[in-house]
Amino acid sequence: MKKYKMTCALLVLALLFGAAGAACSSELLRERAKNLYSVQDYRGALALFDRLLGEIPGDGEALDYSAWCLRYLGDWKSAEERFFQALDAPSGALTSWIHVGLGETYLGAGDERKAVASFQKAIESAPGDDELFLRSQKGIAWAAAFLGEREEYGRALALIREKDEKFAEEVLGDTGVILEEREALAAAKKTSDEPVEPILVLDTMERHAKLYEEEALEDELDEILSEVLVQETPAAEKQEDVLEIIVLDDVKTGGDVASSGEKEETPGPDETPPGDTTITPLPTPGAALEKPEESAGPVLSKQKPAKKPSQKKPEEKKTAQSGATVSPPSAVWGVRIGVALDEELTRAQGEGLAVEKESTTDKYGVRRFPFTPKITPFPSSVRSQAASEFYHIEGYKGTILKVHGMVKTKLLPKPLEWKKATFDAVVDEYSKEHGKPAILTDQGTSSEAAWLLPERRVLWVFIDAGLDNTCQVQISYVDRRIQAGHLIGILK
Repeated sequence: MKKYKMTCALLVLALLFGAAGAACSSELLRERAKNLYSVQDYRGALALFDRLLGEIPGDGEALDYSAWCLRYLGDWKSAEERFFQALDAPSGALTSWIHVGLGETYLGAGDERKAVASFQKAIESAPGDDELFLRSQKGIAWAAAFLGEREEYGRALALIREKDEKFAEEVLGDTGVILEEREALAAAKKTSDEPVEPILVLDTMERHAKLYEEEALEDELDEILSEVLVQETPAAEKQEDVLEIIVLDDVKTGGDVASSGEKEETPGPDETPPGDTTITPLPTPGAALEKPEESAGPVLSKQKPAKKPSQKKPEEKKTAQSGATVSPPSAVWGVRIGVALDEELTRAQGEGLAVEKESTTDKYGVRRFPFTPKITPFPSSVRSQAASEFYHIEGYKGTILKVHGMVKTKLLPKPLEWKKATFDAVVDEYSKEHGKPAILTDQGTSSEAAWLLPERRVLWVFIDAGLDNTCQVQISYVDRRIQAGHLIGILK
């Protein structure tokens, strides 16, 4: 009996210590995530907050912090969803500032009316918080300026002036010209019969998918769709010789093919195999990617496999312009995109590139390795205002998908003016080298551009201005075929 009681006591202690250890581990993870957030490493902080949410689902603080990470990264839809989850969390999140976060998210996505509603909710939920009041009224003033609504703008500015005259002048100086320009545009729209397009709150991934609507990439997208089909077809269905062996060994027809040793004729591309009406349709990657033309016909996976991907090594790629072989591909910031991930990390480290061994993996299977390029790639106008810089190598299915850099600026007296001037200058600089951008969008507080480059790459630039008087500047070089395959895989 004593032995039994002792065993039970040891078991209880083990459970208690185990629970305490798990709690300690979670709190350590929380602190690490908050530390990364404080130094503005939003990508790293997000990965740790996501891990914490895996251990403690519904943790209000982790939901709140991670939503702000997503907001600063420009993933508007994910930020919106995460902020709403934080609102529903039982504790750990400050409701009033969640509404501020939602307002900033809608500003970035270009939905100014939703932004105004969120800022008003924030003010109503914390009437005594002057900091929140000023930031929210500033957000309303920004939204009204982009909408070209002078009355709403003047009301917000007057409320700010009652609290802080200097702050009101700063807002006026940063938005006065915008109001005049957008007011004229709003007046023109009232007399126009053109339908008003709905505003979509999109993540970076969904915005990038729009690139593949370009006519220049139609053929490339068709090839990628075929490659995805082959990759998803079971191995037994990919090999025609395996199918023939099955026919010879196990199938007998009226002519006794098995005993005669003669092969059964394979149906032509326009014929349907006897007894087999299974058709594997092309995948539908989502609204952002166009559905393949119906005239191309269905793919009969068993008898006529889709075109197989090239068997060439990653180093032996051809440029879209000249068809000349490029071996090895050129490096971007010291990293070759589109090649085997592990081999390239080893090569880059051997050449002195500082790459961290510890990586994070997101829900879409993208692995991210922090690294430091030997020479910072951002323009001098951005570097001079940088408060923090972070760089990542991103891999997908064992291949390098992209290199990505992000700068968060110091406090700026006129963030909207700085955002516009910097974006215009960067676009002009890259356009001189790469020609007209394939994508050029202005969402008010955020702007984005993309260029199609040789070696099947895309250059992306994204700049976003925040109510905290800072801007986020992001530059990415992406292997567009790997990115397209990735997008197809997760959007279909």
